Amino acid sequence: MTPDTIELIVDEPVAGHFYWILQKHAELDGKPVAIECAQGPMPSYSAAMAAGIAALQRRADSRGEGSACPIVTVFVDPRDALRNETRR
Repeated sequence: MTPDTIELIVDEPVAGHFYWILQKHAELDGKPVAIECAQGPMPSYSAAMAAGIAALQRRADSRGEGSACPIVTVFVDPRDALRNETRR
């Protein structure tokens, strides 16, 4: 992961309340740093994911047409990772 990589995280701290968070890893210690997040809860995981993707797109659009914008090429659903862990 490069320092320019932005991660989209969807969290459900309270049942039925989903939040998206955009985060980067600090260059010095590698710890995640939130750079943007949902203003309030979303009703579903998919709604939070869609809102987070829209936030990523806004960030890419704001960089301008002349700069290299990141393109989302991979989506990893953390729920799939948890399902695979429980099958082992």
